Amino acid sequence: MTNKTITAFFDNYEDASEAVRRLESAGIPNRDISLVASNEGERYSSHATRTFDKNSKFDDDVSDGAGTGATVGTLAGGGAGLLAGLGMLAIPGLGPVVAAGWLASTLVGAGAGAAIGGLSGALIDAGVDENDAHSYAEGIRRGGALVTVRASETEVDRVLDILDDEGTVNFDERENSWRAEGWTGAGTTGTTASAVASTSDRADKVIPVVEEKLNIGKREVNRGRVRLHSRIVEQPVQEQVSLREERVKVERRPVSGNAQRGAVGGDAFKERTIEVEERGEEAVVSKEARVVEEVVVRKEADQRTETVSDTVRKTEVDVEDARGKQIPRTGTTGKPSDRNR
Repeated sequence: MTNKTITAFFDNYEDASEAVRRLESAGIPNRDISLVASNEGERYSSHATRTFDKNSKFDDDVSDGAGTGATVGTLAGGGAGLLAGLGMLAIPGLGPVVAAGWLASTLVGAGAGAAIGGLSGALIDAGVDENDAHSYAEGIRRGGALVTVRASETEVDRVLDILDDEGTVNFDERENSWRAEGWTGAGTTGTTASAVASTSDRADKVIPVVEEKLNIGKREVNRGRVRLHSRIVEQPVQEQVSLREERVKVERRPVSGNAQRGAVGGDAFKERTIEVEERGEEAVVSKEARVVEEVVVRKEADQRTETVSDTVRKTEVDVEDARGKQIPRTGTTGKPSDRNR
């Protein structure tokens, strides 16, 4: 079954750790949960139980300095919960962090002696979109915290419901605010640094010609949910029914004329008993359940094409030749829309 990597960004370690506890309470295995949070100024060091040293082992609780040398595997938390394995480490380009879980184990190569690669690369390897991975790394660099969960397709909705709670940041809005401040992502910085570094190996003076490429990816987002609940209600009803009722009447009437003169047959003074039974009808109630309506909920998926508009930058170099020669402008050619996105 294909696993998906679900991410949720928080402004601080406290909100992220609370989300981890909700996941654990819901039965999500520790081995599938990870937390990475900025530890700038060692503000969360008190929550960590170990630190990463040059021998590629984690010492015991930093408060007692016992130093039992727990291996990288203890980052997963074991039976005591994920946060019991919280450790401190430094990520290149990101600074000090506290981390636990499978992503922390990926960042810390067993026996490597230091954090290998960066957070962005680890997220990309886990299936996170490259642009999103760089954005999450920037968020942690700015003091935030990231919770990642590996979930099967059948568990995705349940994990999203758990993470979609108080404290979760609308990351699209946050990313847009960073871009409004001038942040452009990791692509431009990496290209420029490479070009500048290459100039130190030769005597030529070089102006790098740089062009941004617009990369469009996709990610799943929660658009809301619909819940159906059934409940039992009682309502009074009335029906009319016709009932038959018998009544016995006893009356005395005088006898006269021929009837009085008639002879009485048999023993006139014999005791007699006549019994007449009264009968009647009463209403009998019975109930029968029958289906009168069905409420069906289903999901339908539509495909749509969305046009994404943005701006990309490129370097143009104007050359002024004092010798009187005309030198054409250098730079990239064509419009961004003419190239593959």
